[in-house]
Amino acid sequence: KAEVDPLNFFFMMLNGTSIGTRRKEGSDYLGMVMQLAALPTDLAGYFTNQQTKERSTRVTKQHYDAGNDLYEVMLGPSMSYTCAYWKGAKNLNEAQTNKFNLIFRKLQLEPGMKVADLGMGWGTAAAYMHEQGKVDVTGVSLSEQQVKWASEHLTKPGLRFVWQDYRDHCEDPKQIGTYDRIYSIGMLEHIGYKNLAPFFKCVKKLLKPTGLAVVHTIGEPDFVPAMDPFLDTYIFPGAVIPSMSSVIPAIENDFILEDWQNFGHDYAKTLAAWSDNSKKFFAAHPKAYTPEFQRMWEYYLRMCK
Repeated sequence: KAEVDPLNFFFMMLNGTSIGTRRKEGSDYLGMVMQLAALPTDLAGYFTNQQTKERSTRVTKQHYDAGNDLYEVMLGPSMSYTCAYWKGAKNLNEAQTNKFNLIFRKLQLEPGMKVADLGMGWGTAAAYMHEQGKVDVTGVSLSEQQVKWASEHLTKPGLRFVWQDYRDHCEDPKQIGTYDRIYSIGMLEHIGYKNLAPFFKCVKKLLKPTGLAVVHTIGEPDFVPAMDPFLDTYIFPGAVIPSMSSVIPAIENDFILEDWQNFGHDYAKTLAAWSDNSKKFFAAHPKAYTPEFQRMWEYYLRMCK
């Protein structure tokens, strides 16, 4: 009796196809089938705004609030859920700290500066900036569980976390024009291409005239109006990975672009580490999540890798 893991077999079938790459030099039948399957999601992305204030709460409730117990093991001590920077790193935590340091250096922080972290995750990047730069940091997130975790573990004088839509933060008269630096790590994917220009205008509105912003995001090589149907349904509802052709027009009238860096190849190693850690968590806590959830989670991490 032969046993075949359907996921391994499926990923083997995908080798040599355009699935997951978006950009392709030729065509293949499987890729064409998947494009047809994605058509309803793409049309919704073209004709509706999937990231309004009301719709933006879908991804936080479904994904980021899924359970801090899983994330604490999967992400490791850094609690960072974005691409790590593996240059010179021996493990995931070192690679994530490398990323924090890279962003820290790009921000050119000086002691006493007021800084905003839009998106913030579990607040560990904000804690790093606060400690290393001796700056005042406010983290803003739409995820209730992320803010709760960060507030319980990291809050101290000069470091605070707010449960709020970034758009509401931009409209707060007390915040407008008060920040020396703003950074955002892994939130642009949830902004939506229809909202990129308003997002960057929001950042400019919050900054002082001499301010500087750093934005870290996953990127697509070509424009897409929506996320992969599986990811849109089960993992990141309403998300869409931005392309350079979407981002540049959104910033050109409000900012001077001084630096553009790509280390996207590091995401494969990051996802592999998350996948290994997730398997360890599910093995140790087999009843914490349903078998269906565990299978979905494994597929999500492996398909993204």
